[in-house]
Amino acid sequence: MIKNLKKTDKIELNLGNPKHGWLQIEFKHIEFELNFNASAVPKIPTDLLCECLISILKGLEAKMYWFLEPGYYLFEFIPNGETIDILIASSNDSTSKQKEIYKISGSYDSIILPMYRSLKKFNTIELNELDWKKINSEKLNKLAELVNEKKRV
Repeated sequence: MIKNLKKTDKIELNLGNPKHGWLQIEFKHIEFELNFNASAVPKIPTDLLCECLISILKGLEAKMYWFLEPGYYLFEFIPNGETIDILIASSNDSTSKQKEIYKISGSYDSIILPMYRSLKKFNTIELNELDWKKINSEKLNKLAELVNEKKRV
């Protein structure tokens, strides 16, 4: 089922305070809500999300995993003209087939901006490097540059 976002139907992404390599994630869209704890192993998903947003702003498809050990949530981003589709799938472990659980289609303002703002806010949190690493500053600066370019257009 594809949900076409209205101007007021922005997604909401809340990134918690990481502890011992785990980060609480809350993803909301209208009646859909996904709450889980993501692992920093094998890759830090906040960096992966930043990389995905950079790719999308360049017009490229991208996907990222929120690792749950042993399972995962997959977020696949597909630019489609003026809209962006997000396909969300899950798997209980690395060998099980993933199952699509939600699909959204929306604008830059309703999808990219809320995620970008969540990443920016997350990077202002005082982090213990043993719990989680901050988002790579070069990547976050590149994302900010692309967001600002998009605003000027």
